[in-house]
Amino acid sequence: MKSGKWVGLILFILLIGSLIGYFQQKQQEKYRGLDLIPEQTADIPLYPGLKADSPVYKIKGDHWGEIMHFYEKELPKKGWRKIMIHASQDSTEDGAGFISNWEKKGTNWVLSISGGYFKAPEQTEVVFEKREALKAMKWIETDVSEICINEQPDRSDDCFALTDKQAIERISELINSAPEADNQQIYYNDKSVVDFRSFKITVYYDLEKGIYFVSDRGTKWMEPEREFFELTRISKEY
Repeated sequence: MKSGKWVGLILFILLIGSLIGYFQQKQQEKYRGLDLIPEQTADIPLYPGLKADSPVYKIKGDHWGEIMHFYEKELPKKGWRKIMIHASQDSTEDGAGFISNWEKKGTNWVLSISGGYFKAPEQTEVVFEKREALKAMKWIETDVSEICINEQPDRSDDCFALTDKQAIERISELINSAPEADNQQIYYNDKSVVDFRSFKITVYYDLEKGIYFVSDRGTKWMEPEREFFELTRISKEY
């Protein structure tokens, strides 16, 4: 009888050990391949309902807008500063979503959070990544005496010449100081072109969301700086 109890106890311990090992393996599989795991950090909150399912986080339903606003609100409380946020113009398209980059003092990498809603599985997928710190590459190296600004390049090839040296220098400084950004399939709707003679910059902008600079030297993004709009006069609002 006693030997039977011991056998039963040993089998029970082996069963518990197997279950623990199984669940540990499942946990490892769930997080395998994830560049960043928010729930294992102290300063990156996890949106309620998001579940890790390598290589992304998932939640049933269309929640990308709520998730974007959640991080806009919560990350600054943890010391993160927004570098840029870009959201789809058409929220009804398949894969519509957002991308965002954040930096924090004392952190030598950039936090990238992107998400989108996919219709077939009816779920929102979110990716958390560590990226190299964004650099502000200098596009305009030499003194420029004149630039030509086309406010509506899709309607006309005409542009107005700007020769004010101080204005040109400040426009150049703003463009040079803007950090590099990922190439986008869809930029903002409003579009202008700034011709520096040696090369052209296509400017996609939204007065509230931001400004993309696109040229053969790459892509940059910056906040919708009022000063840039006032200097270039690309928008009728200024």
